[in-house]
This record gives sequence, structure tokens and C-alpha cells, in this order.
Amino acid sequence: MTEIKKFILDNRLGKVFENKTFRDYTTIKVGGKIRLVYMPNTIDNFLRFYEHFRKYDYPLFIIGFGSNVLASDRDFPGVVVSFRDLDVLYFRIGGKVKAYPGCPVVRLAYDLAKGGYGGGEFLSGIPATVGGAVYMNAGANGSEIKDILIKARLLGNGGATVYETKDLDFSYRKSRLQAENLICLEADFVFEKEAEPGAALKRIAELKKTRRKTQPIEKLCAGCTFHNPPGMYAWQLIDRIGFRGYQINKAQVSNKHANFLINNGGATSADMIKLIELIKEKVKERFDIDLECEWVLVNF
Repeated sequence: MTEIKKFILDNRLGKVFENKTFRDYTTIKVGGKIRLVYMPNTIDNFLRFYEHFRKYDYPLFIIGFGSNVLASDRDFPGVVVSFRDLDVLYFRIGGKVKAYPGCPVVRLAYDLAKGGYGGGEFLSGIPATVGGAVYMNAGANGSEIKDILIKARLLGNGGATVYETKDLDFSYRKSRLQAENLICLEADFVFEKEAEPGAALKRIAELKKTRRKTQPIEKLCAGCTFHNPPGMYAWQLIDRIGFRGYQINKAQVSNKHANFLINNGGATSADMIKLIELIKEKVKERFDIDLECEWVLVNF
């Protein structure tokens, strides 16, 4: 790992950090130590790092905003890459946007709304970066990333390739990126010119108000824990097994929204996994439904 750190620093490819933990980089504040964190300053520099890194037998994990991620309590022996320190996050011409993986989608939503463009209001409540949002086909309030995405440049073992939206196999919180372990390098979006000035900002304000009422955003959490089964809501199933507020040590089912598991301070990944597995077991017993965890599980 010393050689990798030296390569990054000698070639001025960005910043490197040691002695960090997943608690520093996730919204739920859970997880073990990370051997090395790399924050590239440009996509080209990341690609230089990536070609060098492939020579080694270390694991690599790309982290976005850190939501929707649960890392184990064990030490991670590889490199975690965060794109949040890129020199350029996005640029736009009218309603057409080219965004880079470290750009927060909340910023896109607000900036475009201020410029008189709508269609991205649903992004305003999603704690994600562009890379993670494309990877997960993030969505809210009936809209998803696939609805505004035109194309994306993705990195795989064969190099960087541009894919149109139709080729990315998007479905509910699923994408080709997950199936083939692809890394988002940039994404092109289109936003709509609003007919009524200020309408998008008004919609964002309404969504923000609703979110504060219905989701435990003031708590340490990683977003919704389980996929909604077809035609159902996961929170209703969890409610019906009597698990709203249920707690294992410092891991708890939110009293505000039963599909959010929260860290009350000091929860471990072991606590979280126990709670997840117990909920799945009880829902299966009661309703014969297999709940699927929505979070990305790292280093388990």
C-alpha cells in the first residue's frame, strides 16, 4: 500500500488519507478502519491511479455521499475512493448537464431549479452523489435517475465506455453498474424549462417539508433499508410485525418511519445486521415475503 500512496503523491493525483474509518465517510457512522482513502482531483488522474492500482491485489470501493452503505466492523484492507474533491463537479448549457461522480445530486436539483429548470426536484431529498445515484438508480416521489439521464461514461475492466440510458438495465434501485461492477465517470442529464417561474423551487420546498415530517433525517441513518416488494411498502410490513421502535443495542427501527434503521450512537455493523436479519425472518414467517436489503454491504 505504501507504493500506491507514493504513486498518488508523486504524480499529484489528489489527496490520500490513512487511519480513517467508514464512520468518517458514511451517513450511518458505522464501520471499521480503512487502509487508504484516495480523493482524486480530476477524472483523468483517477484513471491514471486506476491503471496503476490494477497491478495489485487489493480491494477497491467507490464511495459517494456515504448513504445507502453499511460497512462491516472489520478493517478494510484496500483503497476507498471518494470523488467529492474533484476540481469540477458539473457544467451545463441550458437544461443539459454533464455531471461528474462527486457532484451532490441535491446541488444539481437546487442549481437547476434556481436557473428555471425542473424535472430534478426529486433529487433534492436524496443524500447521494451523481456516481452513487446512477449506480443505484436512485429515486424518490415517483421519479428515478433513469428518467432524466441521457447517457453515462462508465469504467470497467475493458476501459471507459459511453452507455445510453436504454443500455443500462435500470429497474427499481438496480442497474447494469451493479451487475458488472462498473464505475461512473460522468453522466449527462436533461432538465425541463419550467413554464411557471419558481415552480421547481416551490416543489423542492414542499418535498423538503414532507421529508422532515416523515423521515428521521435528524438521525444517523443510511436511507431506506429494504426494497419495497411489488405492490407493497416495506415499512407497512415492518409495522405489522410490531417492529417500529424495536432496538438491538444502539441499532433501532425508527419510530418515525419503520423502513429506516438508525444508529443511536455507537451502533456496530453487527448490531445492524442482526436487526436486518431479524426483520427479514419475522416478515418471512408472517407474510411469506422475502425482504431484500437496499443498502450496499461492504467488507462483510
